[in-house]
Amino acid sequence: MDGALLGTASAFGLAASAGLNTTLPLLCIGLLARFGLITLAAPFDALSSARALGVLLVLAVVEFVGDKVPAVDSVVHMLQWPLAAAAGAVLFASQANVISGVSPEVALVVGLLTATGVHGARTAARPVVTGTTLGTGNTALSLAEDGFALTLASTAALFPVLGLVLLTVLLVVAGIALYLAVRSSRRVQRWLQPQKGEATH
Repeated sequence: MDGALLGTASAFGLAASAGLNTTLPLLCIGLLARFGLITLAAPFDALSSARALGVLLVLAVVEFVGDKVPAVDSVVHMLQWPLAAAAGAVLFASQANVISGVSPEVALVVGLLTATGVHGARTAARPVVTGTTLGTGNTALSLAEDGFALTLASTAALFPVLGLVLLTVLLVVAGIALYLAVRSSRRVQRWLQPQKGEATH
């Protein structure tokens, strides 16, 4: 397969992983670069520095814990949206050395939009899970998101073809999550409308 195409697949996979977890993919890529398994484009190679890795490790622990608490996790998602978008932009642009014909500015924008879309689906789906499971499913879902984000980031960087397969799976799941979230919202609206009508009589 063409190297540029593989590089593009890697970039999209990395950006999408940031939509699921903001810090774990950055930490993963920083560690892979630190051990010489991948090469990051400047200035994003700073992710492999000891200071950056230390900060990312602390932030990853904070995000991991905060995302496991029902109700609090939804607030965290809303506040985290710009951070996830920024992480996606950084991860996509960090692959500029293997993507040909794409300016750094365009790479940042594409990465930002990719991470934002995935994070949006995640944010929309979480309240549905909270409501249908009374919060009991949040921890399991969060662990699944963390595991998939880490797996997608590592495979996208090291095995782009496999990363592309995982990215496709993620997009399908995100689409289903958005559909279920919209359908659940419409059900709530239909349930509330008769009650509003009764209240006016």
